[in-house]
This record gives sequence, structure tokens and C-alpha cells, in this order.
Amino acid sequence: MTSRLPRLAVAAWVVAGALVVALVAAVVHYLTQGSGAHMHMGSADALTRGGGSTPTQPLSDRLVTAWQLDAIAVAVLVIAAAAYLTGVALFAARTDRRWPIRRTASFLAGLAVCAFATNGSIAVYDQVLFTAHMAGHLALVMVAPVLLVAGHPLTLAVDAASPERRERILRVARGRIISLLTSPPVALAAYAGVIVGSHLTGLMDTIMRNTWAGQVEHLVYVLVGCQFFVLVVGQEPIRWRLASPARWLLLAIAMAVDTFTGIVLMQGTTAVHLVDSGLDVDALSETHTGGAIMWFGGDAIMAVVMVALVVNWLRVVDRRPAPKGWLEQARGATFTEHTGASGADVDEDDAARDAYNEWLQRLNRS
Repeated sequence: MTSRLPRLAVAAWVVAGALVVALVAAVVHYLTQGSGAHMHMGSADALTRGGGSTPTQPLSDRLVTAWQLDAIAVAVLVIAAAAYLTGVALFAARTDRRWPIRRTASFLAGLAVCAFATNGSIAVYDQVLFTAHMAGHLALVMVAPVLLVAGHPLTLAVDAASPERRERILRVARGRIISLLTSPPVALAAYAGVIVGSHLTGLMDTIMRNTWAGQVEHLVYVLVGCQFFVLVVGQEPIRWRLASPARWLLLAIAMAVDTFTGIVLMQGTTAVHLVDSGLDVDALSETHTGGAIMWFGGDAIMAVVMVALVVNWLRVVDRRPAPKGWLEQARGATFTEHTGASGADVDEDDAARDAYNEWLQRLNRS
């Protein structure tokens, strides 16, 4: 064990610190510039929509070129990445083993999805196109949480911590609050409540109009998504470890919630509020298309997760030893009784086979 912070951790925090300083400078710039398209930019837009402007071209023309700066989201994501890489470095230093690269890649990919959903083109258009807003929803409540949970961040925190801190982390992770929040009924109810409540009530109109409400929406989606998917795809050291059929059932119910929400939006007669822009947009048509994205897109993502779960389950089943028949069990029990070699495989273990043959010779001499 080493008391020095590993170089990877130091580098991660140096980069994170530099990026945070750059974010502060960018926000100050957007607040203080006195001319140009952003001369009247308020504090909310400077913090969450820096460099962006009301879109005037179709999203298809600017899918990869339209960007804005959500300084708050970027700062949180940068700090999360630095913290995770610190855990990776400490794990290697304290265990002399390497943290699986696929887990690191998955967690960082989840952060990248969050970054695009809050800074990329779908974020630039999310107040003027409900379809873009819905795409951001699917990214933040489904795609990003699955990738983040697959990175096993809590397991990393436990394995990379000192013995004293490890015990504290486990006490919190398995304590009453976390156990309640991650219990299957509560996690499923939270997911369903957020999906239905944010899309099928007047709350969506408020979110579309208010920048801060949109920020809260992003945070809630990611947190509720992690709360749900930690039960479905996670193997974290919390109280709840569900069997495969229970995971499949949770996914199936969640898919039903997505389908119900999508169908209601597709058949609705009231359009979701859209901010005025230079785009020729039919608000009701946007609402219906957004419902289709929720239905087909959401169910498609859930189906991919379901297939991954089934494939993983089949691999685990294939690795399990075949159950022994009653005759083989009787043979093993008799062998253990007369030789004392409990749990040994007569056919594979040389010592066990020698003991078995010696027992047979004693039987022949008697």
C-alpha cells in the first residue's frame, strides 16, 4: 500500500482543475461581453447555454455542428471523471491488479453521453424541438445510466478505499436510506413517476420555458436512471441483488411505462410548448413525433439491455458445472465416508484416485 497519490490521479485532477478554470473564464466572458448575439445573455443562459443561440436551421443540417456550453454539467462531469480515474489509480496501487478497462471505458462513455445530451445539438434544439428534447431524455434516463452503472463505480470506491473508509462506504451503501431507495418497488415507482409525470403533465411546458427547470430535469433523469438500472444491470455492493428473472421483469414493466407514455403523446390533442424560433415547426406534430421516439426509441434501448442480460445469463449458465445424478452423488458420498477426502473429484484428482484405489484393495483383501 502506498500513501502517495498515484500519477494517474494527479494528472486527472490537474486536467480537471484546468478545465474548471477554463469554464469559469468562459462563463465570465458570456456575462460581460457587450456586443454580438449574446450581449443580453442572462446568468442562467451564460451558465447553461453559453455560446448557443436560437436555432434557425433544421436540426438535420446541424446535427454535429451545433454546440453550446453547459458549464455546470461539464464541471460535474469533469469532476466525476477525475474521481473515477483516481479510484482506478488507487485500486492498482493498493491491490497490484488492474481495474478492468471495459468498466473504465463504460463509465467514461456514460459521461460522454451526458456531455452530448447537455452540450450537443440535441441540447441546442431542446427548447424549440420536442423531438430533440425527447432524444435528450432517452440519453439521460436510459443510455447514460446503463453505461455508468456498468462501470461499477461503487465497487471501485470500495475496492480502492482504505480498510477504515471501506467500512464506512459499505455501511452507507447497505444502510436504510440507500436500501430503501434501491428497493425494486421504490426504484420502479421512481422511474415510472418521472417518465409519466414529466411528459404527461403540465410540468413539461414549464421545463421547456425555464432554463433552471431544464437543469433540474437533467439531474433527476440521470439519478433516477441510475437508481433503476443499478438493479437491472448492476453488481454493486448494495443490499439488493436480483436474480435474472426479476431483472427481466423490471425491464418489462419499465418498457410498458415507456410504451404507455409514448402512445399517449402520439394520440394527444394538446401540443407541448415550444420556444419561438426561426424554424417552421408544427408543435402538435413535434409532440406526436416525440411520443413515437419515446415509444420506439425507449423500447429499443430496453430491448438491447434485455438481450445483453440474457446473453450474460446464458454465459453464466454455461460455466456452471452440470448437476450430478443420484448415482454419482452416492458414489461421492461413499468415497468421502471411507477415505475422508471430502469434495475431491475421483476422476480428475490423482490423490483422490489413489485413495479410492487403496480403499478398493482393502475391500478385496477382506
